[in-house]
Amino acid sequence: MRKNLRYLSTGEFAKLCNVKKHTLFHYDDIDLLKPEAFDDNGYRLYSHEQLTLFYFISIMKDLGMPLSKIKYHLDNRTPKQIEEIFVDKINDIDKEINKLKNLQHTLQNRVDKIRFASNIDFSTFNIEYHNEEYYILGRSLKVSTDEDMYEIIKDNLSEYVHHYDLSDSICLLLDIAHTGNGYKLERERALQLVDKNTPTSKMHIKKKGLYLVGYHKGYYVTVESTIDKMYDYIQKNDLKIGNHSYIKEILNELTSASKEGYILKISIELI
Repeated sequence: MRKNLRYLSTGEFAKLCNVKKHTLFHYDDIDLLKPEAFDDNGYRLYSHEQLTLFYFISIMKDLGMPLSKIKYHLDNRTPKQIEEIFVDKINDIDKEINKLKNLQHTLQNRVDKIRFASNIDFSTFNIEYHNEEYYILGRSLKVSTDEDMYEIIKDNLSEYVHHYDLSDSICLLLDIAHTGNGYKLERERALQLVDKNTPTSKMHIKKKGLYLVGYHKGYYVTVESTIDKMYDYIQKNDLKIGNHSYIKEILNELTSASKEGYILKISIELI
């Protein structure tokens, strides 16, 4: 059996809790954590058991619970009630962990792009195998309006920034129309990467297979200069061009002070 432990002075209790004595005075004043006893001189004394209560108060404070609500729960505590508080906070923590993981993934994605961009050779093109990807097909950019963009952003700015700028989930679709002596780019549309099981009537499937990949330095209005070079490469190497090309931003407004510093990845479908 554990022997009875002596009481702790305010200074000793505060030191164990890593707070100033004034914090304990305040908790006493608002009836949140009162001393268990007083010595002959009227000084506050705390028991070792009260360390658990202080720890509970600290945890709830760290989780954003106001002192008035903590006091209410302590004044009315039962095993069931404390269990419900802990379960709610566990759920809150899970949400925060997922939020931080998503943020970590987003930032790492940007770091990877910046490092990758530093080693790009803009004079060469490569044939790569791409896995199948699923996108929601957006409205043609040639007919989009400021009002359309406002509707996209207004409900959730952080979601817009995450998906449309920081992440790798947005790309531009260009249809390739074959002409007698070349090609013509048509129907510029934004694509939002989604899971294959996403319910939508506007699904666009990027086919798995081979793609000719090149990189363009500059903004979208000048991207055709690089696409022309890629098309010449396709003809010289007797490759057959497909019906779609895809453009993704490697570097954009976030990392470049001017649009001339943009870097775009161009993937042209081969058949």
